Amino acid sequence: MALLVTDQGEIDSLRTLLNATHQIPRDLVLKLYTGPSTAPTEQDLPAAGAYFEPFDASNSRAAGTPTTGYDSVIDVRTEEDQNFTSNYGILLNGNRWTIATKLSAATSKNVTGTSGTYSITVAPDNTDIKKGDYIASGGGISENTYVVDIDGNTLEISQKLTANMTAVAKDFGVGRTTASYPEQIFTFDAAAGNVHGYYLSRANNLPTTIQGVADAGTAAASGTFDVSDCKGVIGNTYIELKDAKTAATAISAGAQNSYELTVASATGIEVGQIVEATNVPAQTRVVGVDGTTIYIDKAITGGNASGNLQCVIDVAKDITIGQVVDRKSGQSGPNAFPAGTKVVGIDYKTKATEQGPRVWLDQQLTDNIGTASSNANCTLTYSVVTTDPSGTNTVHNLNAGDVIYIAQGTGGNMTAQHYTVFSTPTTSSFTTTPALQGTGKATIYHSIFFAEKFTNGPYQIQNSGDQIKVTLNVSLD
Repeated sequence: MALLVTDQGEIDSLRTLLNATHQIPRDLVLKLYTGPSTAPTEQDLPAAGAYFEPFDASNSRAAGTPTTGYDSVIDVRTEEDQNFTSNYGILLNGNRWTIATKLSAATSKNVTGTSGTYSITVAPDNTDIKKGDYIASGGGISENTYVVDIDGNTLEISQKLTANMTAVAKDFGVGRTTASYPEQIFTFDAAAGNVHGYYLSRANNLPTTIQGVADAGTAAASGTFDVSDCKGVIGNTYIELKDAKTAATAISAGAQNSYELTVASATGIEVGQIVEATNVPAQTRVVGVDGTTIYIDKAITGGNASGNLQCVIDVAKDITIGQVVDRKSGQSGPNAFPAGTKVVGIDYKTKATEQGPRVWLDQQLTDNIGTASSNANCTLTYSVVTTDPSGTNTVHNLNAGDVIYIAQGTGGNMTAQHYTVFSTPTTSSFTTTPALQGTGKATIYHSIFFAEKFTNGPYQIQNSGDQIKVTLNVSLD
């Protein structure tokens, strides 16, 4: 049984999907596309022959700087993770979406259908009907029946008709939750071919020398790190990690009501770690490190900080779903991990009844782990992608949290799908979540979040000053 999403749930879902909050207000880009000429489908994926932008008038993918006046994102922020000056299209501000639920019908149509079937026809047309729209019940329509598919004036519905219907007026779309964005205008200064539609992509700053360029990335199974002192019980589908702390370091300064501490050594202390010291409040975290000065997010209380300082190390920070787990090489105890065991979830916070963060696995442990030191250490492996068109490393400009699509390139054997950037070890390499597994050449594309074909398109851009205006509406029912 599928869960019912209430109207309030739909509003909250759209706010999250569209980033209509103050958390990440600017990470969707509105883009135009000159192909495909057919309407987008739910199975569409980024590819060399689809969703290419109007960089020139050829109606094909054109690398490099647009010659059409197609907008480069105008970025007015300086934060590294929101600097999208290498991207093209219009960067949207999530706070500008208007999201509300319709209390009246979106449209009313005359419905005809045969009892016992899942098919109806509507007249005079299907305008304003969307997949997922609920249909007013009664006269052959059961309660909570909704539109499953639309093929012209023929609709597939979710429940069988309970009676014959001939031109019965029915309301569609009551309770539809819609997010609307103010009209956006693309102005061209040269011919740009036929523009068939538009789509939304998660923003990133991937340069055009890499984006969509065949084999611009190479995946290698070079990512690996060890985790010490793991615990696990045969038959369980998780292991527990041991909490760790930085070496104790003496506090030389830490005034009451201040937000900084001076220590003898800041070795191993990183932003995000929990601080433990006298008169430092519980769950205080490091927000900055400058030499031997530690900046914290809560004021020192109850007197000056004194004695030694230690920080709780985030032992799970490098773990993400999709990584393969195995016993560390050289351990003599039983290997409790079936071949190919992968991480499927992480409880990052330590619980009172556990020794540390819990890592969930896709297979049961076949033996105990950590009952002796002989098999307490684990190794996690994954692939790292290097951006190297023409065999030379190229800066990718990606940040953790960016969403991209990775397709198999020449000789590649990775799973082609959308990935989120997990880390950027260097300016020309990155890892993903879920962790990429596989090797060989890869092609990197922008994501496709929403897509729509122009109803009266395509629009042929021929002259300087030609414009395309787009008003966005995203609906849930």
